[in-house]
Order: sequence, then structure tokens, then C-alpha cells
Amino acid sequence: MGYVHIDDVARTHILVFEHEAAGGRYICSSNVVSLEELVSFLSTRYPSLHIPERFEKLNRLHYDFDTSKIKSLGLKFKSLEEMFDDCIASFVEKGYLSHVVTSQ
Repeated sequence: MGYVHIDDVARTHILVFEHEAAGGRYICSSNVVSLEELVSFLSTRYPSLHIPERFEKLNRLHYDFDTSKIKSLGLKFKSLEEMFDDCIASFVEKGYLSHVVTSQ
């Protein structure tokens, strides 16, 4: 599955708006990880969160996105770590989660 930080989506819109020559579709997905990879990442990075370890087996093919078009306008994607750190921080700030320990 593809993931992208909301800040990257906003920056993509701004970059495309600012470049007159920009046209067509822009793929804005910084990371492609499988469900198993995501579970492993989340449980390692946030050991205080209960991350389910059993999911329905989805037989999906691995795929990648070509993001060279948006990168050529100057976009530098945030990492998967930044994406989820910001997401978790937002959940804590809004009271959806209590304090979360990261393994940074």
C-alpha cells in the first residue's frame, strides 16, 4: 500500500500551482510497504502501542510508484518515520492516544 505525509500532499499542490509548465497527473506517494512490513515497523518503532499481529492474508502484488515527475519540481518526501511520528503526535495531542513511547 502507498503512504504519503499530508504535508507532502499540500506541498505537491503548491509546487504544481507555482510551476506554469506543470500539467497532467502527479503521483504523490512516498512509500510503498506491505501490511506485514507496516506492522513490523509500527510495533518496533512504537513498542507501547498494541499493534495487532494477525491480519487477513491479502495476496497482493508488490508495486512501486514513479514519483520522478513531482520530484523534478523539487519535492522531497518525508520519511515513513516522520509520517507516523507526526500522526501519533497528533493523536496524542487530540487525546485519541495517551503518551506513546518511540524506539528512536
